[in-house]
Order: sequence, then structure tokens, then C-alpha cells
Amino acid sequence: MWLETVVLVSKDGYAARLRRMLKVRSLLRKESPGCARSWVGESANTAGTFLLQALYENEDAIGVAMRSVSELDEKDGGLEVVLNGPPLVGIFVVETEDF
Repeated sequence: MWLETVVLVSKDGYAARLRRMLKVRSLLRKESPGCARSWVGESANTAGTFLLQALYENEDAIGVAMRSVSELDEKDGGLEVVLNGPPLVGIFVVETEDF
């Protein structure tokens, strides 16, 4: 399994908008073939800090999901306009038996 992890921080006053945008992107991931799960979390102690994670069956499934997200970015302008800097992104390989 492949785990995508993204940590994002919103600009001041943009947390609600970023949350909505991330929820839509998480839903797109969930609907993509090969995506087992996707979710958004918000920091319990730092306002405007979010975590977006998705679990995929294989590396190809990540590419399929990213194409869907890219299409949405073209329509709504992407996340960059509400972010307070670049996101921290990581892709990890996890063994199914570790769940």
C-alpha cells in the first residue's frame, strides 16, 4: 500500500476555505480507482494547520487520483492562494499487515 501525507498551513483568515477545498480533494481521491481511504484532519493545537492523507493500492493509483485533483486545481485556482507557504508532502510504502 502507498500512503500519501500532506501537511498544509492556511493563510490567516483562510482556514475555513482551505478545509472545504481539502474535503473536496479528499473526496476526489476516495472516488479514484485504487484509493482505499482518504481523510482530512485539523490540528488540535495550531489553528489553520491541516493533514490530508490517502491510502492507495499501488503507485499507479496515486497518478490517477492526482490527475483528478489537477483538473479541479485548474477550475478553482488550486490551494496555493490560501496557503501560508508550500505544503510538506510525503509518499510512503506501508505493509498491509502493519495496519
